[in-house]
Amino acid sequence: MPDLSFITTCKGRLDQLRQTLPRMAAQPNCECIVVDYDCPDGTAHWVETNFPAVKVVKVEHAPQFHKPHAQNLGAAAATSPWFCLIDADILIGTAFKATLTPYLNNGFYFRPRPLDWNAYGSFICAQTDFAAAGGYDEAIEGCGAEDDDLYCRLHMVGIKLATFPGEQFLGINHGDDMRTRHYDIKNRLKPAY
Repeated sequence: MPDLSFITTCKGRLDQLRQTLPRMAAQPNCECIVVDYDCPDGTAHWVETNFPAVKVVKVEHAPQFHKPHAQNLGAAAATSPWFCLIDADILIGTAFKATLTPYLNNGFYFRPRPLDWNAYGSFICAQTDFAAAGGYDEAIEGCGAEDDDLYCRLHMVGIKLATFPGEQFLGINHGDDMRTRHYDIKNRLKPAY
């Protein structure tokens, strides 16, 4: 069984995933799960061709991106005790797993410090804690609020925030137009419930 599952979703982000997935797939004793959420770029085919060991979860007939649903599908496919829920635009350090392992303790979820704004929605938590918090709330639509909602629910079930070195978790810089391209709601500050 792998120690850590990288769970990433992709809809219109294949150019970024081409940069980030090789680093995830190179980490020792980890599994990678990519959720192709009806990606117009053919993500599933690219992953299956170039990284056959990576699990692909394919969603079809979904013109709008729904990150909570995509993340929950990825989590359901994961088999390790720890999840790294990571956006397709996050570059991890080459020594990510070795650096992170000493920090992992039950009762905590982990975010990078300092926090790169582009990495805001990516974090690490135990599979059991993710389940105890109920995973992502799929009633939330739009871009951005689903992460804060899950962080709050982790706190509500007694899971505390801890940090790891931020240089291991850096976002590829891009604008909000790319973040919201596949959402009906374009304003990141006004999610719908």
